[in-house]
Amino acid sequence: MNDSLNNFIYNEWTQPALASCQILKWIGGYLCFAFICGITLNGIILSILCDSKHRRSPIDIFIICLCISDLLASLLGIPLPLTSNLACRWLYGKYLCYYEGFIAYFVGMVGLYLLTALSLNRYWIIVTPNREEFVTFKTAYISVFLSILGGLFWAVPPILGWNDYTLEGARTSCSIRWQDRTVNVISYNILMFVFAYIVPLSVMIYCNICIYLKVRQVAKNKLLWNKSSTILRSHQKRQNVEQRLAKTVFIIILTFSIAWTPYAFVAFISSFFSPTIISPLGASIPAIFAKSSVYFNPFVYIMSNSHIRSKLFHWRKTINRTQSDPSKETFELTTPLNKCRTPLTS
Repeated sequence: MNDSLNNFIYNEWTQPALASCQILKWIGGYLCFAFICGITLNGIILSILCDSKHRRSPIDIFIICLCISDLLASLLGIPLPLTSNLACRWLYGKYLCYYEGFIAYFVGMVGLYLLTALSLNRYWIIVTPNREEFVTFKTAYISVFLSILGGLFWAVPPILGWNDYTLEGARTSCSIRWQDRTVNVISYNILMFVFAYIVPLSVMIYCNICIYLKVRQVAKNKLLWNKSSTILRSHQKRQNVEQRLAKTVFIIILTFSIAWTPYAFVAFISSFFSPTIISPLGASIPAIFAKSSVYFNPFVYIMSNSHIRSKLFHWRKTINRTQSDPSKETFELTTPLNKCRTPLTS
């Protein structure tokens, strides 16, 4: 009996993938692209934020932590499924499967809760200005801490025995076990869908709808403002900055939702309906697409933020000048974290 069990365990982690090797190699190529873009774009934003001489604002804490989360996902979460897809089978056995599943879920949940906190941050500033006292560095750090705790709350239990991590889809990456119908698995999956997807997404939708309605109202009121009033002009300028930032946050949340919703849908079908409805490859593609969020967020931030773009342009000019005249002072792209001064609200 022990020999049979050992053979089962051996086969569980070494059998070939359940999809065409050619398709898996294409998926591996895409993951390589996501890996490079995730490291590069998040590294650029972190370098710019740390290199800035402006005063850091509370919202920058969220952006920095989102970039760190995406950078960790790129460095720690992508290499194992990348190489496994190129090899057309899972290469790393049970324990590294647990590791890959933990990293994917931890950074995914942290990102989700950070975006929820960011939506509440924008809501308090734009919709309820009388609550601006809540938008401080202290509340930002508390929000980050709670987001990390939330990520650990959902990522650690599968390691301890409440559900577990296993090969998913085409068997080249790892995830929560969705398809079992035991109380252990179903109880975890139900609570996770409610508190790690539906509730945060509902909060983000509500906050951003309220922000959109408030922005429309402010736009209409602009026609009634006395432009000769210095106070009103200053208020209008601040409102414009907050509105632009709200649009950026909305786009980041939208792209995050686009990246993760197909995966959530497949997981929901596998958990509560027939798992055979979706093919192994059909289950793998949304999981791979969800990893796109590691470069979606920084790309949106770069494209929508004038400060980031101007800094990149300045770097490019400085590098070109240095290359054309080596006698000039060299230009460093990064600075030590203890010298960071960040900011970016425009």
